[in-house]
Amino acid sequence: MIKNYAIIENGVVINIAVSESALLPNWVQSDVAQIGWTYDGAAFHPPAPPPPPVLPPIITRLAFRYRLTDTEYVNILTAAKSDVQVAAWVETFNIVSQVNLNDPRTKSGLDMMVSKGLLTAERETEILTAPVTPDERP
Repeated sequence: MIKNYAIIENGVVINIAVSESALLPNWVQSDVAQIGWTYDGAAFHPPAPPPPPVLPPIITRLAFRYRLTDTEYVNILTAAKSDVQVAAWVETFNIVSQVNLNDPRTKSGLDMMVSKGLLTAERETEILTAPVTPDERP
């Protein structure tokens, strides 16, 4: 009778063969084993699922706005009325649909806000490194 045999090397199924009998000692009869599964000498085990993908820290413009306190945001808008650099940042912020927290331009914009006293360095770090929540994603 024809059976399926898992071919085992170093405890891992490297192939499946169909034969009437095991042709080598590393052939183990199994109807469930698949290539990539492990074999512990008694049972077959599927591989662990891959880890979830690491998503880039990209958030919506609204989510970025709410990473700023109301006071910080109002101070930035107020400064934009008399400071061209801040005004340029606000204008750019208003035209983007999302913000990549790892983008050097995001960091340099916040660095500029720190240099003008609109944010503290600690708040900049918090804004850029706080974990991205599902509701912040585009």
